[in-house]
Amino acid sequence: PLAVHAGRRAAMSRLWSWRRLTAPARPNVFLSLKRVEQASEYAISEAFSLQEPRYPQGLCGPVTRLETVEQLQDHDEACKEARELLSSWMKSKLQLELMSDGESEVGSVLPENPSTAVPKYEQFDDLCSSLEHELESSSAQEYLQHLLQSEVVNCRILEDLRLEDTKGRQKLADPRITMELRHKQVKENRLRRQKALELQRQEKSLKKSILSEAKLQIQEEDRRKALKAKVEEEEIQREMVKLRKEMAEKRQTMAEARRMEGKRQGESQNLSVQEVSITVSPPLHLKKEEQEKEKQRKAQELLIKIHTNKQRCMQRHFSAWFKLILERRIKMGKARALADWKCQLKALRAWRNYTWTQKVQQETQQLEVHLQDQNRKNQLSAEHNRRRLLRCCFLAWHRWSQAETEKRELQLKREETKRKMAQLLEAVSLGKGGLDGPQEASKPRTAKVNQHQVLQQDEVKLSIKPKFAWQITLKHSALNAQHQATYRNQIATLPQQFQAPSPKTTPAYGSCFEHRYAFQQRLIEEQRQQLQKQQELILELQEDQRLSRAKGEAAQAMAVTQALNNSASQTRELKMESGRQSKCNTTPLRYKPPWLEREQELQKKAKDHYESILLRKLGMVPWKRLREQAKENLVVAEKHHCLGLQRKCLMAWLQHTQSSLSEKVSRAEDFHCHTLLRRGFRNWLKVCLANTLRAACLKRKFFWAWFHLVMEEKDTLREKLKIATEHRDK
Repeated sequence: PLAVHAGRRAAMSRLWSWRRLTAPARPNVFLSLKRVEQASEYAISEAFSLQEPRYPQGLCGPVTRLETVEQLQDHDEACKEARELLSSWMKSKLQLELMSDGESEVGSVLPENPSTAVPKYEQFDDLCSSLEHELESSSAQEYLQHLLQSEVVNCRILEDLRLEDTKGRQKLADPRITMELRHKQVKENRLRRQKALELQRQEKSLKKSILSEAKLQIQEEDRRKALKAKVEEEEIQREMVKLRKEMAEKRQTMAEARRMEGKRQGESQNLSVQEVSITVSPPLHLKKEEQEKEKQRKAQELLIKIHTNKQRCMQRHFSAWFKLILERRIKMGKARALADWKCQLKALRAWRNYTWTQKVQQETQQLEVHLQDQNRKNQLSAEHNRRRLLRCCFLAWHRWSQAETEKRELQLKREETKRKMAQLLEAVSLGKGGLDGPQEASKPRTAKVNQHQVLQQDEVKLSIKPKFAWQITLKHSALNAQHQATYRNQIATLPQQFQAPSPKTTPAYGSCFEHRYAFQQRLIEEQRQQLQKQQELILELQEDQRLSRAKGEAAQAMAVTQALNNSASQTRELKMESGRQSKCNTTPLRYKPPWLEREQELQKKAKDHYESILLRKLGMVPWKRLREQAKENLVVAEKHHCLGLQRKCLMAWLQHTQSSLSEKVSRAEDFHCHTLLRRGFRNWLKVCLANTLRAACLKRKFFWAWFHLVMEEKDTLREKLKIATEHRDK
């Protein structure tokens, strides 16, 4: 017991070996390397675990279960090595971060001597104070080094140099060069986008392949883990079966031993009774009682030994089984924690890349759809405008050709009517007698005088609009100088009304970029109203022209019909007078033959029919035809004028829309470039902030892990001290 007590004291004294500044001697290198690896694994599992340790603090921890002195010593040395490694790693990490921030002279201020030993600190506050002191010294040295390296130059000299540089650049600037550079930049951007799209496709394919491989690996790992768990369960069940068999065998042996002892006791009692009955001497009886007591004591000692052996065997097996399960659980927990952390990191990165790619794809698709829609609309508008112009030109040509053909037909008909009238006049003049010569000579003169008077009356009444169709003459078709001047002024002012709108109305519609559709609709409505007004004015003017032409044609037709009627009435009167004279000259006793009467009747019918045909062909029918032709010409002129006005207005509107569209496209491109730059800068700032936050979180996590480890070690040492003091007091 004294040796055990001394060994325990030595073990308790070794528990506080982590406070020593000098490292103890290590006789074996391989054992030390193994201990360092175990301690590093334990520290990594404690530092990188996202949750608290699964085993409770106290007696169930891995430190308290180290029972022997050698295990305690190994554990202490491993913890000390882990602390040294963690402190050296943290110091190197801090120095690397300081170097990455642009402090290039930290190495000169804080030289790293690999030969010197890493300093050890007793408390966490000492480490923090030393780190703050190092940071302050490094910042002071950096500031001095920056002041030494900075160049002292006068601000005026720098401003003069900048002005000279800007003047030289302004002189050398050339718009052609800038345009070429702009084209090159556009080409480079296009190539860059294509390369980026190809890279994105490759990355997608790689990500898909990597994800499939990772899924396969995870499935294989799950299968392996399941197989391992099954094998472990089978081994545990086998061991339990063995333990049960051993316990059953031990129980059987114990039962047999008890039976044998009971038999022996019974036999001994029987023998004692027989001996007592035979010999009743007192010393023999005392001897038998002493023998029985010794036998009972020996049996009790045997039972106690068997029970202690059984308990020791059970404790040994149970402790070995429990240690094996704990070791395997710790290993599985470490592996599970590392695997979970790696999977979470991979999933986070994959999700981040996927979201970025999705955003970029959506933006590119929206931009492509917008550009395609814009190009399609431009093409449709250009095609529609081209077809409309072709249709208008074709219709105008078709109408012009129809008008020309109708004019030719009218000219031919007029020539034919003139020729027929001339033939009629010749026939009438030839059919008259010699006595009628002075009367025929006087009648055309009277007809001419009447025509001249009618024309003068028509010229006087040109300003008055006719109310009835029979009042229309040819002179109404010809406009006077005043009407022509007013008509030209009205036509000249109409394009100005369309092309030069008032400056007060234009900014009201075109000031706002958002209401362009409403502005276009209002502009179209105004143009439509103005076109309607023009059409009404043109219709009134054309109606005036048509009425004037109809009046002239009616006057001409009336003059012709009056001349024909006068000539027919004169011939009829002459014939009647000649008939009367012939009747008076002839004797009343003379008899007329029937064929003569029949011929006279036929001649009268022929004259009446001829006169009706002349009135129908040379009077009303030509006048109706001329009126219909005037209406058709008026409709054609109206349509041609409307098409010309529409063409002018729509061409002006097309030019305006194209200019506004080009301006909007340029503005959209500039805004898109600006947004892309802003987005890139923001993403860069986010990445920088994420890196700094990640570094700070890692520092905090490592410091807290180290602090928890130290506190746990202190708690375990306190508990061990309590146990040692209790054992010593006992």
